[in-house]
Amino acid sequence: MFKKIALIIAQVVLVFALAKVVNAQTPPDFPSCSNPQGTLKVSYDSGTHYLVGGTAVTGSDAVYYTGETSLIQCFCADDGNGVQTNWWRVDSLNQDQIDQLVKLGWTYIPTGSNWGLDDSSYMAMNANYQCKTPPSNPPGNPPGPGSPPVCNAERPVPPQLVSVIRHGTEAVVTWTKIDLATHYVLAYGTKIGEYPYGVPNTGNVTSYTVSALNPSTTYYFQVYAVNDCMPSDPSGTAPRGGAVLGLATTGNTLLLYSVFAAAALLTASGLILRKRD
Repeated sequence: MFKKIALIIAQVVLVFALAKVVNAQTPPDFPSCSNPQGTLKVSYDSGTHYLVGGTAVTGSDAVYYTGETSLIQCFCADDGNGVQTNWWRVDSLNQDQIDQLVKLGWTYIPTGSNWGLDDSSYMAMNANYQCKTPPSNPPGNPPGPGSPPVCNAERPVPPQLVSVIRHGTEAVVTWTKIDLATHYVLAYGTKIGEYPYGVPNTGNVTSYTVSALNPSTTYYFQVYAVNDCMPSDPSGTAPRGGAVLGLATTGNTLLLYSVFAAAALLTASGLILRKRD
């Protein structure tokens, strides 16, 4: 009799334990970075990036929205070894549920703002994947040294910022036209002289609308004219008349670009999801 009662109690405890794990929420389905799906948020062809739980790494990186609460970050090193980070927004989880997910290998991120996301809480998990097929070389025929790319285009003169007009969460940035320019690069940041964000190719226009902005933060702007592959010197950080250009933080639909990269990279696309200092 007592054995039956003990067995029933054990079964009840097991049911509650399983319910507790289920209550920790089921993670959404994440597509593989081997065949990425969803909406591209940002991309970066090369550079230094940060991964959850690791140090700085070098390679390409892209981030995709895969659902209302999920994103995938697809990092690819030059040797073809990739790391996929699944990002899951979890504002509704309590501490006990978070602890259960951490035991399953997830990492709790208190705020996504340090990683280029919104201020929500996230769970993140890394997984390895093969992002490139190593090139094959016939025996006895090793690859020769590659030649660095050379840009022979004429350097254009820098444009001048004309105005920045705010409309809520949007800002319209306007500059002067440069005859030699094939397109322009827009760079900005929170301090004069430090411009880690931007738009790598606005097209051959003299005005660009930056959207999804945080109106509480002041940003400063520079514009580069680019002739094919040759960038100009930067414009000043204020329009004619010396007014300070104030703008809010970057939105989540823009391709971001680090203007501290080599000048030839000014025509490359996107910035990564990266951890801020």
